[in-house]
Amino acid sequence: MVNLRIARWWIGAGWIGLLAGFAFAVGAAEPEDELKSATVLSFIRHSEWPQVAGDGPITVAVVGRPSMIRMLRQTLDGKTANSRAIRIVDAKASGDLNSCQVIYVATDNSREVRQTLTGLGASHALTIGESDRFLEYGGAVNLLIVDGHMSFEVSLEALRRAGVNISSTLLRYGQVKARPPA
Repeated sequence: MVNLRIARWWIGAGWIGLLAGFAFAVGAAEPEDELKSATVLSFIRHSEWPQVAGDGPITVAVVGRPSMIRMLRQTLDGKTANSRAIRIVDAKASGDLNSCQVIYVATDNSREVRQTLTGLGASHALTIGESDRFLEYGGAVNLLIVDGHMSFEVSLEALRRAGVNISSTLLRYGQVKARPPA
């Protein structure tokens, strides 16, 4: 009986160690990252970039947390939107953010957010972030977790500047701001 308890304890400890090792190996993404990734997919599927022609991939560049880059790759790579493949790239490796249709800013570091958004210039990218002041800095869509649920706020002015149209079907689920916050 004692040997059976010891064996069960070792098996349990082994599973815990294996799971902890796996979480460490994949970078232990934040629990909300999976929700955010699914929401990004919804925005891609309900957006139009009139200035972008062709059937090449929709490129999503990610600035910030490496764990979010991995989660977006896991969730979105290989998926399609409007008959176009979705491709995730690390913004540091990409170089030219102006060739991307979506820029995801996975940081709440104010300096990094502002630097990314001002560096886009006249880009026609849909900008999505997760910083408290993302819209104030010029971003288009800010993802929020409210009472454990995914929510978002949208700046119509930022969408207009980028030339991106988002379906009103999706917009009705978030908070739409007609003007930039004061």
